[in-house]
Amino acid sequence: MKLRKTLLGAAAVALLGGMAAAPAMAAAPTVHSLPVPAKPAKHYHFTLITKSNASPYWLAVREGADAAAKKFGVSVAFEAPASGTDLAGQIGMVNNAVTGGTDGIILAAQNPQALLKPVKSALAHHIPVVTVDSGLSPNISDCFLATSNVGAAAALAKYTADHLMGGKGQYAIVDFNHTASTGIARPKGFMLGMKSYPHIKKMGPIQYSNNDVSAGLRIATTMLTQYPHLKVIFGANDRAALGPAEAVQRAHAKVKVVGFDADLGEIALVKAGIIQASILQSPYDMGYYAVVALLDKLDGKTLPKRINTPYFLLTPKNLGSSQATAAIRQYAPKYNPAG
Repeated sequence: MKLRKTLLGAAAVALLGGMAAAPAMAAAPTVHSLPVPAKPAKHYHFTLITKSNASPYWLAVREGADAAAKKFGVSVAFEAPASGTDLAGQIGMVNNAVTGGTDGIILAAQNPQALLKPVKSALAHHIPVVTVDSGLSPNISDCFLATSNVGAAAALAKYTADHLMGGKGQYAIVDFNHTASTGIARPKGFMLGMKSYPHIKKMGPIQYSNNDVSAGLRIATTMLTQYPHLKVIFGANDRAALGPAEAVQRAHAKVKVVGFDADLGEIALVKAGIIQASILQSPYDMGYYAVVALLDKLDGKTLPKRINTPYFLLTPKNLGSSQATAAIRQYAPKYNPAG
């Protein structure tokens, strides 16, 4: 936990050296506001249900939850649909956890409205629910731990406009999903950030890859032909950034890709300068502190409704920093910057 806690200790967005740090969102508490629970007398059985099992991001959430479970003497069962679009499957998993008598649920909701009914059922059965990354609308869970997606995407847009576009030019967006709260918030934040630049223009509607890298490749290839003066493509998650990055490589284009999240493939693309910036979240800590939040709730403590987890803006220039290493290890614990 030491390297991961280093990232959590930064209550600001870490940007490229020489830039001012943006303050963290003051309206929401941080994970440090959660009381450290005592080891419970009862062996609780929790259920972690993420949006899919097809991304290193969700496996990092799982690893964090497993580490907390080991520390506090509880168990966490991991369940996830194979696809991030299998909404019926995820709803069924929540319902099954309730009927199976789980002691608490950690949920990353595929759809902020469709999961309301099963979560209401859990709460009616006195089963606490903590949401991570992708929450509910309205937020009826006991606690929601997530990045400020609008704020982080806006910070990424500002960096992109100032450092990659020179304050002018064209950009396009490849999103991964139009129903998940994160799929809605990140393009919104990126476009909000770009609104401050009158000489920057978004080209075409947002395109959706549905978490399919090959679909993102096809979409971005079309964009490169359709918009020959394009400067930047924003991919709203790891899968949505990898497709455009491959398209740019294949076309030997000068278009820059910016994105969200990171697996080791993306880190290699950042190192190569294909992906010029990416917002790294805190998935390990989301999983870890979601278990802490459940234990606090079961111990009768009052939880904040929303906890903002920190993020780090990774670029080729700060890739070698200790802060970048800590951020990347949220996704890949064995990452070696010298490797």
